[in-house]
Amino acid sequence: MLNSVSMDSIYQSTYEAKKDREIKKELDRDAFLELLVTQLKNQDPTEPLSNKDLVAQLSQLSTTEQIMNMSQAVQEMVNSQMSLSKLQAASLIGKNVVINDNTLELNSGVAEGINFSLDNSSQVILEIYNSNGRLVYAEDLGVKEVGLHSYLWTGRNNDGTMMPDGEYIYGIYSIKNGQIIGNPGLKNGTVEAVKFINNELYLIVDGQMYPYSAINEISA
Repeated sequence: MLNSVSMDSIYQSTYEAKKDREIKKELDRDAFLELLVTQLKNQDPTEPLSNKDLVAQLSQLSTTEQIMNMSQAVQEMVNSQMSLSKLQAASLIGKNVVINDNTLELNSGVAEGINFSLDNSSQVILEIYNSNGRLVYAEDLGVKEVGLHSYLWTGRNNDGTMMPDGEYIYGIYSIKNGQIIGNPGLKNGTVEAVKFINNELYLIVDGQMYPYSAINEISA
């Protein structure tokens, strides 16, 4: 009789079957084989799958498996390379570095020294901006020779007014053959720690964080 079977048990069985069924968004090797076997079982006896079609599908399966294996191998290589990079990065701790940095601090009216290097002899212009990007000081430093140069700002603007303490940004511009070329400022420091953010390497140097690309020189 129909009522001899509980409708609740039917619903429960159906629910469990759906819950246990794994939904796959991609066709993996097992699913491909299952589809192929099902196709062979249910093919029309009067029009069986030709050898050509069977070989084509098996070839597709082989290609799919090779791609999956290659993808896994590439991922393992990337993971291994990342682990090696982190190990190598740790060896930078304690090293002295020269960093490309065009910021300076003005503290109690005393400014940090400005250092820069020139690859060619040229006229040099210095410009200093406050944190809002407003130009507060500019000076023609004259013609400088190739090599490392230093400059100490007085902390005053071009009118002689003392600027407030804080962080400033400066630009070092070379003028040669009518072209203006920006040059990076240079700072020395010691690597205190290394950090990875989104797989990008950063160095903590004297309390400031810099991307590895900002490092100009590393020494013991």
